[in-house]
Amino acid sequence: MTWSADPAGPIGVVAEGWEGVRGAELLRAQLPKEDLLVVADQAFAPYAGRRPDQVTQRVHDLATGLLDEGAKALLLAGGFASFEARPEFEGCSVRGLECGLRAALAEAKGRPIAAVFSSSEVKTMVLAKAIRTLRGGGSVTLIERGTDPVGDLLLRVRRHAPEVAVVLLLTPSAYADSAEVRELVDDVTVMDALEAAADFLVHDIRRHRLLAHHGERAGRITAFATRGGTTGITREPLSTASVAALQRRA
Repeated sequence: MTWSADPAGPIGVVAEGWEGVRGAELLRAQLPKEDLLVVADQAFAPYAGRRPDQVTQRVHDLATGLLDEGAKALLLAGGFASFEARPEFEGCSVRGLECGLRAALAEAKGRPIAAVFSSSEVKTMVLAKAIRTLRGGGSVTLIERGTDPVGDLLLRVRRHAPEVAVVLLLTPSAYADSAEVRELVDDVTVMDALEAAADFLVHDIRRHRLLAHHGERAGRITAFATRGGTTGITREPLSTASVAALQRRA
């Protein structure tokens, strides 16, 4: 199906949970006049407990719902949506955490990369396949994010990839700690996959001349969480405190 993007439409964000709010925050920082439409699929999460075909259909339905509401571009904020259940729509820019891999490979220039992820957010084999498809030289070491403190995580990174040039925080459990990791690391580049995805999407919107023209008003954030059972998608407003916090930052 082909979609025709309207510059006046919102940017859509698809997530399993809190990471959708963070994705909206990153977009809002660069495009403060854009409207944002966020859906956090809390009723169906965690996706790791669902069959792959169920997750694929669910993400497709969520994305299609946002497009039906006028979304002109889509940000995929989670691992399963980005790598395993990625929807594609002709005429619509869709960016996810794979952008982090692209950005890290470009930054590393053939030097070693450590990609921190959680297997509860993307399957290891799927991620390894994505890396093989994308990489143009150099090595990528996968580091499973556990419950250990950030300091211990970085020790594991050093042990498994002693010559690491780029640490990529790839999935939500990893990029939640991005500020703390950057405070503790000063000799390698630390990259955040969701930040990269937002950057790529902003570039697409600018390149395709899809910037909204709302005069002086700030963009509106409309955020929803799914609720109820697993058949159909029913939504309710996401935490009003979360949305209000984003609006205050703007």
